Amino acid sequence: MKITADLHSHSGYAGGVGNIQLKDIAETMQYKGINVYGTGDCLLLQRSNELRKELISCDNGLYKIKDNSKANFLLQTEVILTTKGRSSYMKNKLMAHHIILFPNFESIDKMQAYMIKWKQKNTIGRPYIVTECRERLIDILYEIKNIHPLIEIIPAHIVTPDGVMGSANRLSHPEEFYGDFFKEINALETGLSADPGMLCEVEGLSHLTMVSFSDGHSSALNRIGREFTVFDVNEVSYKEIINAIRNNKILFTAEFMPEEGRYHLTGHRANKQGHKEAIYFVDNPPKDYICPICNKKMAPGVADWIKQLPKTKKRSKHNFIHLLPLIEVIAYAYSLKSIKSPKVCKTYLDILQSFETEIDLWQSSEEKIRLLLTKSINSNIVNAIIKVKNQDFYYDPPGFDGNYGVLKINL
Repeated sequence: MKITADLHSHSGYAGGVGNIQLKDIAETMQYKGINVYGTGDCLLLQRSNELRKELISCDNGLYKIKDNSKANFLLQTEVILTTKGRSSYMKNKLMAHHIILFPNFESIDKMQAYMIKWKQKNTIGRPYIVTECRERLIDILYEIKNIHPLIEIIPAHIVTPDGVMGSANRLSHPEEFYGDFFKEINALETGLSADPGMLCEVEGLSHLTMVSFSDGHSSALNRIGREFTVFDVNEVSYKEIINAIRNNKILFTAEFMPEEGRYHLTGHRANKQGHKEAIYFVDNPPKDYICPICNKKMAPGVADWIKQLPKTKKRSKHNFIHLLPLIEVIAYAYSLKSIKSPKVCKTYLDILQSFETEIDLWQSSEEKIRLLLTKSINSNIVNAIIKVKNQDFYYDPPGFDGNYGVLKINL
């Protein structure tokens, strides 16, 4: 059977977001067609206590909330690991974000105790684990892994500037960070600014399972499931999901078009100090990455940085599609900026009268979409859906320096 999962999210404890209720997430999951969702920030004591109160164990490593029997939650956090290294960008510091998946609250308890033993702060939703040398970093990774055989550690958004293979670290191979622990790494998260087609060319990455998740900080329709992974499993359970990750039992991932991602190209935003206008480079950025407008250093975009990484001779195949949230497609077709417009929201619900979920819509044939929607939905909306399904959309300008790309659909 196949299940659709989005296993990287954040709660209100991550900072910069408001209070995010599990019941709102569960409701959005059902609209979108997400079967399993990562809780976000489960290592933080306040969050883990909150999750204990609100979640009910399904006795399969997954959890539900009291008022929703369909939405499954998986205990998950993001952790930032740092150590001393040779990165010139980070002042001799290596730093990388990681997703950690937990099979139960007992394993979270043990890691919280380890955080105290390691004298690490655990006061924010996405905690840092700081080590003085790579050997200590590797020891800690093994200690986390040995808490429970089903704990999974996944490098997050692997080639964004704060990913392990991102431009901030200046590494040529993952083993430069992980040492012999790299053999315990089974998967990588592609991130919003790259896709498997780009990453399978990079040496040391192609053989890994490639998963895609939203890294969401909201329960909104354009955040949950904006990227997702479809697993091939025997049943809906935590163990089966981990087995699928470890054995590359992935039917496909749904990805941002990389040009939409906030770090895809090299450039500087218009609101940077010394700027009256933005600048970005589709090709051939300055060799020293010095901005020609403000004369300050630019962080290499993901597209540029991947070109500099060593390439593999053994590319493996990873199935993926480019998608964007249906609510954004509707707003674009109506020429409205807000996805919260009553007109946009009503059209979204009207469309889902004909399809089980949003993901069901995207997996339907063009003929079926036209058959079910043409009589009840504005023709411009239907055409926009078909264009996106056929990958006939782009971003101008593309994403760079923290700005998302600007959507264009060829209507």
